[in-house]
Amino acid sequence: MRLWLAAWLVGASLASAAPPAEPLPEWRYTLRPGDTLIGVSQRYLARPADWPRVQQLNRIANPYRLVPGSPLRIPLAWLKETAAPATVLAVSGKVRVVPPGAAERVLNTGELLAAGTQLEAAANSSATLSFADGSVLVVQPGTRLTLDTVSVYAGGGMADTRLRLQQGRVDVGANPARTRGSRLQVITPSAVAAVRGTRFRVGADATATRQETLEGEVALDAAGQRVAVRAGQGSVAAAGQPPSEPVALSPAPELAGLPARIDTLPLLFDWPALPGAAAWRAQIAPDARFETVLLEKPADAPRVGFADLPDGDYVLRVRAVDARGLEGHDALHRFVLDARPFAPLLTAPGARVRDARPTLAWSTVVGVNAYRVQLARSDDFAAPLLDRTLSTTTWQPDTALEPGGYVWRVASVAGGETGPFAPTRRFTYDPLPGAPAIAAADAVFADEALSLRLPPPAAGLHYAWTISRDAAQADVLWRGESTDGSLRVAPLQPAPVYLGARLVEADGTAGPTVVRRLDPPPRPAWEPWLVLLPLLFAL
Repeated sequence: MRLWLAAWLVGASLASAAPPAEPLPEWRYTLRPGDTLIGVSQRYLARPADWPRVQQLNRIANPYRLVPGSPLRIPLAWLKETAAPATVLAVSGKVRVVPPGAAERVLNTGELLAAGTQLEAAANSSATLSFADGSVLVVQPGTRLTLDTVSVYAGGGMADTRLRLQQGRVDVGANPARTRGSRLQVITPSAVAAVRGTRFRVGADATATRQETLEGEVALDAAGQRVAVRAGQGSVAAAGQPPSEPVALSPAPELAGLPARIDTLPLLFDWPALPGAAAWRAQIAPDARFETVLLEKPADAPRVGFADLPDGDYVLRVRAVDARGLEGHDALHRFVLDARPFAPLLTAPGARVRDARPTLAWSTVVGVNAYRVQLARSDDFAAPLLDRTLSTTTWQPDTALEPGGYVWRVASVAGGETGPFAPTRRFTYDPLPGAPAIAAADAVFADEALSLRLPPPAAGLHYAWTISRDAAQADVLWRGESTDGSLRVAPLQPAPVYLGARLVEADGTAGPTVVRRLDPPPRPAWEPWLVLLPLLFAL
């Protein structure tokens, strides 16, 4: 069996060049009882009167006495040709079609495409076609293609498929039944490839044709020279240049470290680098056949992101691209996307909390009617302090938290289904400094001064003092600070005053202020008579 993939030379100097001559394909018919050359020729030949040529080719002495079971060789060019439209197996994204003599429109699954049909797949779009011999062609994103010929011979026993690839890439699984004589040609701007095998890739642009063989062997012709490209090899035929010597395709990248389940968007994938990889191509499809390419992204580094995708089961396909532009072996990774309903954005509190009952807050998610909130002391949420479903977007603990670290997270609930949790947020409850114990401190009024001593504050704290005439501390007489707990205010007449005290951290964060009235000791009953002593001595 021979299958033919042709990418024909074009250009200013080669516009009239014909592809290299290849042996004429033949169909082999197995004779059945009662067959005659005339009868077989009437059924299958384009010109039944050419039966003597069949007799001569097969060296048959008596055209009326044929041996059942014997093979009968008939060149493909002699057979009747019947149109065999391609069938559209799958369409993903935006693929436009221009049927012969008709206006451009959207391509639909299940259509039959006749010869002369033009296809164009947009970015992140693809189409899969099947042909009469079972060959399957996947039109990759960003590709323009024309069906030049889609025919069968010998009543459907052989297929002739010729495709003109103007730009882009196609993946081909050719003639899986290995029908003798069937041929498939892909015509590109710069090379001719004769295929012996069933799986290969062809890419074309204005400057070169790139061909990669996955199974079998491809004979690549350009500028009058040919190279054999075996399985696992690739070659480049630049416009007007002979094909390059085949080189080994880059190995498949290692994707074992990628997650099997993803619950956030955008999708982010990264994998180990490969020696010799100049770029990468990543695609996502619903299954490993990749007959429907949903998303595609080229990348310069071994990482790629995809903005959006419905929840479901998918396969990621990644291959390295070498400096020649040849794409290597595929690596596949199955994953499940379960990102809906979308998790809210956690907005408060920050990393440090001073309130014993902090308010947890998160954003509203459209289409969501409830939120599941969890609060815990450990990252695994094995023993949550809170696990509650709320209809609001805030929550405050009913009782004061203990000092220390906490983790919390929120998931959206819609239609009874709970989505993935938002990324865990952390906070530390660090209580404000406590109230100073000034109630039991002894205040001393002496020598027109006020003195008082409290226990030294904890490390990193200091006392802030205020002396005022009123409890609201609006009429301030004096302000000061102390790092050791001691207070001395002078001069200060012995009169009732109000002392305000609070503990302050180094960054200025202060605890509650405690206010205490300080009364000087009462004056002795005889003290007023002291003013009369000078008079008594004068008498």
